[in-house]
Amino acid sequence: MFLMSMVASPIFWVLTVIWYILVVAGAWKMFEKAGEAGWKAIIPIYNMYIVYKLCWNTSLFWIWFGISVFAGIFGFQTETTTGFAYIISMILSLVQMLIQITCCYRLSFAFGHNILYGLGLYFFPFIFTVILGFGSSTYQPWRTNSLGF
Repeated sequence: MFLMSMVASPIFWVLTVIWYILVVAGAWKMFEKAGEAGWKAIIPIYNMYIVYKLCWNTSLFWIWFGISVFAGIFGFQTETTTGFAYIISMILSLVQMLIQITCCYRLSFAFGHNILYGLGLYFFPFIFTVILGFGSSTYQPWRTNSLGF
């Protein structure tokens, strides 16, 4: 009951919008540091495409996106869903998670940070993206090329 009243609260929605604006501003600054146009941070799926472009490969973005879609389709629970579809959904979700963790690591490495920062980007992107954008980190694309994967 408390959760429902909190979500319906105008204060909750105002804080959510403020937080979203802060995260977009951090991503905007991060994109500008990397030589991309900052406005690309506003568009939801396109901003992930740009992140993959900065730290990895855009073809891997399409693989990640396709896996996400199929995991959602197989994971959609109905009365007729079999256990096999659920297992496929879990396997696809695990692969999706591993690709995204690797992307976050590569992004942190491209900005001069280590694996712990990459895990921070994965688990708390709303904090670490803002730090990356407004902090003193600089984009070093040659670092991601030296990773070998």
